[in-house]
Amino acid sequence: RGYDYVAFHDDLKKLYELAGVELQDTVFLFTDTQIVVEEFLEDINNMLNSGEVPNLFEADEYERILSVTRPAAKEAGIGEQDRDGIFNYFVGRVRDNLHIVLCMSPVGDAFRSRCRMFPSLVNCCTIDWFTEWPREALLSVARSFFEHVDLGDDESKEKMAEMCVEIHTSVSTTADRFYAELRRRYYTTPTSYLELINLYLDMLGDKRKQLVQARDRVANGLRKLEETNDVVATMEVELTDLQPKLHKKSEDTQKLMEQLVVDQKKADKVREVVVKEEAIAKQKEAETKAIATDAQKDLDEALPALEAANKALDSLDKNDISEVRVFTKPPDLVLTVMEAICILFNIRPDWANSKQLLGDSGFLRRMFEYEKDKIPESTLRKLKKYIENPKFVPEIVEKTSRACKSMCMWVRALDFYAKVFKTVEPKRARLRTAQA
Repeated sequence: RGYDYVAFHDDLKKLYELAGVELQDTVFLFTDTQIVVEEFLEDINNMLNSGEVPNLFEADEYERILSVTRPAAKEAGIGEQDRDGIFNYFVGRVRDNLHIVLCMSPVGDAFRSRCRMFPSLVNCCTIDWFTEWPREALLSVARSFFEHVDLGDDESKEKMAEMCVEIHTSVSTTADRFYAELRRRYYTTPTSYLELINLYLDMLGDKRKQLVQARDRVANGLRKLEETNDVVATMEVELTDLQPKLHKKSEDTQKLMEQLVVDQKKADKVREVVVKEEAIAKQKEAETKAIATDAQKDLDEALPALEAANKALDSLDKNDISEVRVFTKPPDLVLTVMEAICILFNIRPDWANSKQLLGDSGFLRRMFEYEKDKIPESTLRKLKKYIENPKFVPEIVEKTSRACKSMCMWVRALDFYAKVFKTVEPKRARLRTAQA
């Protein structure tokens, strides 16, 4: 499948290199079942006639063959510049080392037509005609097939061989009669005889396998029945021995049932107590859940602003901080933002301390890691005048400094979070008490 004229030429090139370059004795066996296109036979006709296939080699392949063959051609007396002579020398080596064997069936009109179209198939070949095998040959082949097959005895093998011969010869006789009466050919060949024998051997093997499997199934079933009988007998003996024990177990079970009735009454009383405690626990759980939800609701109002402020801080780098730090006399809003940050870090709010704080390499990290849950009340009171400043908002601060806008957002977010946290912390304490 997928084999075409190009692939055929590639194989021919390999043959020519084996025979003409590597000087290997090579046999090219080609059967009529391998003829994909009739051009295959045209190339073989040229090989038989002249030893050369026209346009087989590309230009670079042709040059390579000439270069490889030139030393041997020179020794044979051919000039180095005689390109045609060198290639003919190569073709001659191919003719000496390559032997073509064609196998074709004479059945039908295809062989007759090909012999007319490609006369070298007849003129340049030695034809061996393989005719019908005689009865003695058929019998000998059947004997060789049955030689190592177990058929019981040698007499059975002989009769089986004769039966195969009789089947084949009777089909041949009937085929002749078929042609005489209906003028239609039915061919019996040695291959069909071999297929007959192989078919019998395959069927024999399958049937033997089926019989062996059936025998094994029956044997396995009998073995299982015997094992089951043994187990049943053993169980009967054990059951007889267990009868007194079973009787005693039955009495113990009755006593246990009576005790269970008493225990059940006690369990019912305990269950009533548990149900009441469970109702109380569910009520506490509902209260606890309400407290937790209320606390989380308050935190959810503050956390988005804090996260936005941290995200804004994350966009800052050292260059942005340096931009603020280089001011000798900072704008009012820049100074206001830095004073508010100094208050949060418990530093005296002036520009000198602000520049020192900005010069700290860990300034941004300290802002990220600021303990927002532990802001003192005194710090919040100091921060109040900055928060209430109408100009202390990110939108207005941004017009003066982008870095200060982010820090302004951070200060306002911390202030808002601290106020919410003051409300939430008592609720958390109540929650911890309720959970305890």
